Amino acid sequence: MAYVSLYRKYRPQTFSEIVGQEHVSRTLSQAVTEDRLHHAYLFTGPRGTGKTSTARILAKAINCEQGPTATPCNACSQCLGITTGSSVDVIEIDAASHGGVDDVRDLRDRVAFAPASARMKVYIVDECHMLSTAGWNAFLKTVEEPPGHVLFVFATTEPHKVLATILSRTQRFDFKRVPADLLAGHVRDLCGREGVTIDPDAVELVVRAGDGSVRDTLSVLDQVMAFTGSSVTAAAVADVLGVTPAELLGEAADALAAHDAAGVMTLVQRIAEAGLDARQFARDLVEHLRSLFLLQVAPDAGLVETTPERLVELRAQSERLGRHELLRAMDLLADAQALMRRGNTRLPLELALAKAAMPEHSGDAAALAARLDRLERSGAAAAPAPPGRVQVGPDNAQSAPISGPELGTTEEADTSTAEEPSRVQAEHDSAQDAPIQGGADLGAVLARWDEVMDHVKARKIRFHAMLQMGRPLALNGNVLTLEFRDGYSLHADQCASPQGAEVIAAAVQDVLGFSPAIRTVVGGADAGPAPAVHAADEAEHEAQQMAEVMETEDAERHGELPDDAEAEALAVQALTTHLGATVVEDAD
Repeated sequence: MAYVSLYRKYRPQTFSEIVGQEHVSRTLSQAVTEDRLHHAYLFTGPRGTGKTSTARILAKAINCEQGPTATPCNACSQCLGITTGSSVDVIEIDAASHGGVDDVRDLRDRVAFAPASARMKVYIVDECHMLSTAGWNAFLKTVEEPPGHVLFVFATTEPHKVLATILSRTQRFDFKRVPADLLAGHVRDLCGREGVTIDPDAVELVVRAGDGSVRDTLSVLDQVMAFTGSSVTAAAVADVLGVTPAELLGEAADALAAHDAAGVMTLVQRIAEAGLDARQFARDLVEHLRSLFLLQVAPDAGLVETTPERLVELRAQSERLGRHELLRAMDLLADAQALMRRGNTRLPLELALAKAAMPEHSGDAAALAARLDRLERSGAAAAPAPPGRVQVGPDNAQSAPISGPELGTTEEADTSTAEEPSRVQAEHDSAQDAPIQGGADLGAVLARWDEVMDHVKARKIRFHAMLQMGRPLALNGNVLTLEFRDGYSLHADQCASPQGAEVIAAAVQDVLGFSPAIRTVVGGADAGPAPAVHAADEAEHEAQQMAEVMETEDAERHGELPDDAEAEALAVQALTTHLGATVVEDAD
């Protein structure tokens, strides 16, 4: 006996056997049971989702000798004739080759004749969108008012090509792509019936190749079984289909997450040595990264169709990459695919992966966003110090309580006294014991510091840019101490100047209801880093510098940069304070 392909051997014979179309099978079963059948149906949907099979099952349900019944027996002469295609009362027409007006007129003339042996004549018109306009027009009256012994079933993958006048005369059922978990279960069930063992990863690859079509999935499985025999492995499926193995996609994503440029270059070399198609790898990797992105932005929406085992792996991997990193990597790979179609396939792929793995070497906005993603993930484990406490040093895990006398003396930290040092020190001494209006403490200041920053920006954007390098360190009496990172003493000087202190104090007044005296220190051995800048690394420093430049450019657009005289004074102050320069002669 000749071999029968899997999709023909296991074609559904009852409504309950249809995979993934519960809304269709249940409605038609109820219609048969309650004798509420319409005279014409339109089945639409992607290929291989069960449209023609459902039409045949409906014909059997109507004409079964035990019926009409929603569960045809598949043993009587009517059911067997419909299954084998020998029933003269169930006529299947391919509209792609019989779509002319003459074919429709011939069909219309034969509709009037009563069925030979069945209860009803059923016309199944496949690919009905191929009917010509004249053919549809010749069909209109027959479809609208057919004889009582006739039922029409139209099937198409392109419902938009069907005339609106025909759509209004039929009941439409939309067949959906079958979900991956249902297809995976169907594949495992058929392998069990065939006595074939199949790996879970192999099931995932077969289902992915089927793309929601039951027929395509079973055709792929048939092809793989012919190659592997009774034991189907993921490697064998990848060899047959030419797809990228899941472990390679996982390695590529992990290398991007670790910013391992050497790793992605080695991976491209392995792909070349294995004889895999670089373009196929790029397509598969984009789809893999897309799945990770969807699991991040909509984890519970069911947008990623795969097997449950594979879904667990993807969820774990999605936590190791930021959203901006994923978007930038997909964008780079999409551009690379266009270049790969023009000739060299390896170089565009290597460039895209290298750029995705090393965002610090690119100056575009997407690279900056990817670097910030990395910083957020690396800093997530370093929780800020509790309100009212500050880290003693980078190597000391204990937190020391803030003490007034320790932080109130100028011997333990560099006090910024850029202008009028005696007056600033006098204000500090007088404010040390002044009552705080509103009862604020350091915790309240830290909790609402972002609002204070917004008010500073509204008043003077230049000081907002300077203040980004510092954070509140202590609140003793009415003195607010701000700590700046090493290397940012100029920022500390500017914020402690009369103008800077006035702007910051006014912003605190707006938000917290009291106007403190401002004191600044620069982080060092005796002053731990502020909570927001603790454990900064080189990449974070670069990102902050870029943010400072952007703030300065924004200030320039708003006309808030210092004039020439003020800029010269600031430059002289920086040279004398930090480099030990001495003014020998004033050019003026």
